[in-house]
Amino acid sequence: MTAVAFSSPRAKPSAAARPAWFGAAHDLLLYAFLEYTYVGLTPFTVTSVENRLEGSPLVQVAGLSLGLFSLLIMWPRRSQLFLALRENWAMTLVFAISLASLFWSQYPDLTIRRAVLLLCISAAAIGVAVGVDDLRAFHTKFFAFLTAVIVANLLMVVLWPAQAISDIGVQGIYVTKNVAGIVAMISVIVAVTWTSGCTSWGGRFAGIFSVLASFFFLLLTDSKTSTGILLFGLALGAVFYAAQKLGPRFALLAFAGLAALVTAIGAILIFFDFEFYKILVAFVSDPTFTGRDELWAFAYRSAMKHEWLGYGYGAFWDVGVANDPLKKLGPGTWLGDSPVGLINQAHNGYLELWLHIGLFATLIAIWSVFVAIGRATRRGIETRGVPGARPVFAMIALTLFLYLLHNFTEATLYMRNNPYTNLVTLFIALASWRPFSRSA
Repeated sequence: MTAVAFSSPRAKPSAAARPAWFGAAHDLLLYAFLEYTYVGLTPFTVTSVENRLEGSPLVQVAGLSLGLFSLLIMWPRRSQLFLALRENWAMTLVFAISLASLFWSQYPDLTIRRAVLLLCISAAAIGVAVGVDDLRAFHTKFFAFLTAVIVANLLMVVLWPAQAISDIGVQGIYVTKNVAGIVAMISVIVAVTWTSGCTSWGGRFAGIFSVLASFFFLLLTDSKTSTGILLFGLALGAVFYAAQKLGPRFALLAFAGLAALVTAIGAILIFFDFEFYKILVAFVSDPTFTGRDELWAFAYRSAMKHEWLGYGYGAFWDVGVANDPLKKLGPGTWLGDSPVGLINQAHNGYLELWLHIGLFATLIAIWSVFVAIGRATRRGIETRGVPGARPVFAMIALTLFLYLLHNFTEATLYMRNNPYTNLVTLFIALASWRPFSRSA
């Protein structure tokens, strides 16, 4: 196969670029990956500390199966695969470091099992990405699946409220409201961008329904992080869209608004004598972010003890009751008094990944996302003649941008078995998408 220039307006996917069985196999991988990511193998199940230590054989078999099946898709698209891995070398390097951390891990048996699971699911995500021929068709399938997931969650709230509603918010088919919030946030982004590419009123009405249903479910989850960054991201996306449609005058107006915002921030800093805690107290109802400040301080101190290499991928949390890192804390604080296993992440993706594979690898991980955002944004602007390309690249850029924001209060950065991480891996690889020529 030979990839044509990305900007070629006449390049279209062709059946000649793939074996006869390829389309069905790719759809099977896509839907299996989406089911694994957004529904799961054991919905409603809350795992214990001991179960998390041992790992789920069902999850391990399913993850390995997805990874192996993705090879069937990758082989006919090996040129696209090599392109995606080369352009996203930083992501590839993070995966390699995660696996290599076996050699310095505190618990090598946990690292090998958890790092291999990360690689298998990531392979499935990359397999989905390199197998995409028609961007609009991919977007439609993804949109339809997530809409069905949101509807199923809302039905759960009505039909089985005892399971779907927790004390702190609606969780639907998931084990926590935060995971439900992530899925709802992603669904809104997918629906908004898909609707922007619709040419029929029927499609627009379906898209609007999905947006409203997903946003309603997001509000029910009471996931403040997901809701806040989604609103910010949509506002930012609206500014870019308006600037593209309305031209230089709106761009100048947006720049003036940005300058006014920077001036206001400077005035606030001066008014509060640059005391950031006072600023948080004035503008945030809970300046501790529900106790996360204490957890972040603990994670930072722990990370500095293994600054450059970390503790090994998957070898800090969920390492057994006897070895739980929080047992080293004395009583007297909510963190030290919390039950063993209740806290199993740093609630900050940057600190979390630092704990796993070190500072240098964490910086590479952040860079990998920034590069993919830039690539998707550029191609969304430059692409001509490829149906559905702009909405897909807008979806990718916005999802990745919110991913970086999300990781300030949640830990999803290259974390295994996470619905946000799985999707981000797919989107980073898809940002390198090229159309195939009929001579391929």
